[in-house]
Amino acid sequence: MTDTKPPSQQHPQKQQWASLADRLNPNRPAFDAQLKSSWKTLSKKKKKRIITQDRKAIQALKSRGTSYSLPFEADTDDHCETSHVAYAHIAPILTSIAEQIGTTPSNLRIYDPYYCAGTVVQHLNKLGFENVYNQPEDFYQVIQDGCVPQHDVLLTNPPYSGDHFERLLKFCSENNKPALLLIPDHLSKKYVKDYRGNYFFLTPAERYFYWTPEGLRPNEGNDGDDHKKSKKEKKSNQHKNLMLGTRNSPFASHWFICTNPLLPNKKVISLIQSEEIKLLDWCNLFDRQEDIVQANSFRKRKEIEQNECKVECAYQQQEQEEEGQRKRRKKKNRVQKEKCAPVNGGTDAVDGSNPFF
Repeated sequence: MTDTKPPSQQHPQKQQWASLADRLNPNRPAFDAQLKSSWKTLSKKKKKRIITQDRKAIQALKSRGTSYSLPFEADTDDHCETSHVAYAHIAPILTSIAEQIGTTPSNLRIYDPYYCAGTVVQHLNKLGFENVYNQPEDFYQVIQDGCVPQHDVLLTNPPYSGDHFERLLKFCSENNKPALLLIPDHLSKKYVKDYRGNYFFLTPAERYFYWTPEGLRPNEGNDGDDHKKSKKEKKSNQHKNLMLGTRNSPFASHWFICTNPLLPNKKVISLIQSEEIKLLDWCNLFDRQEDIVQANSFRKRKEIEQNECKVECAYQQQEQEEEGQRKRRKKKNRVQKEKCAPVNGGTDAVDGSNPFF
C-alpha cells in the first residue's frame, strides 16, 4: 500500500514545500529572503535546475487527484475536500474525546472512510491529530470484508450523491464509536426521522467552502468557445489554490455529532454550554435539527432587523440634519433682525415714528 500512497499522505506534517514564485515574492508567507538575494548571482544552469524541479512539483500537485485510479466509482460532483476551517471547528470536541479515553490528540485514532485526495490528513495533522487513516479504498467493500481499521472516532465528509449518507448512518448506528459527519442542510432535513435523538449539531457562523483537486472534474478548466463561458472560467480561476484546487461551496452544511456511547451527547452539550469545551469562531450548537431551521429563520429576521435599524438610523440622521438647518436659519434670521433693529430710542425714522407699526 505504501507504493500507491499519494503524495499528500507521505509525511504531511513535514511537508514545507512552496512554489518558486511564492519563495521569491516578499509579499508571500513562504518568502525566502536568502534565495531572493542570491537569485541574480546564480548560474543559468542552477536556475534551470531549480525551475525544472519547481515545475515538476507543481505538476505533481495538479495531478495528485488523477495520478492513480480509485478502486471505486465516484460521482464527479462528489469530489470536494473539506476546508481546514471546518476541521478547526470540531477540534475541541475531538480533544475532549481523546481526554475521555485517556489518550492525547496526537494518538487519537481518527478514521475517514471516504477518500478524495487525502488532504484531510494534512489539515488534521496541523491541528495536532497525527493518527489519521484515510486511504483510497472502497468503504463498502472494506465493511463487507470485515477489514474496517481500528479507530477511536469516525470523522468524514461523505459523498452527497446517491444513498451514501443513508448507508453511512446505518454503519454508524452499528459501529458504537463517536462520529462526526459534515452533512449538507438538505440531507439533514431529508433523513431527520432516521437519526432523531442520536445526534446533535454544530453550525458555522459562515458557510463552509470546499476544494476540488485539479483534474477530478473533467469539464473543469476546458477552454470555452463563447465569451460567456470564458468569463465564467476567468472568474473560477480567482478561487484556485495550487495546494488545494478549486474552491466551491455547493451546499450549506453543518456537523452531525454523536459521542455516544463513549460520552453521552447531553454531557458534551453541557460541557460546551458551560464553556469547558470552547467552540471557535461563533459556532452554534443545537440539540435538534428543527432548531437549526429556526436559527436560520432567526438569522434572516436578524438581517431584516439590521436593515430596519440602518433605515431608522438614516432617518434619524436626516432629522438631525434638518433640525440643524432649522437652527441655522433661525439664528440667521435673528442676526438679520438684530441688524435691522430700530435705534435712537426705539425709532429709526426722522420724525420719531416706528416703521414697524
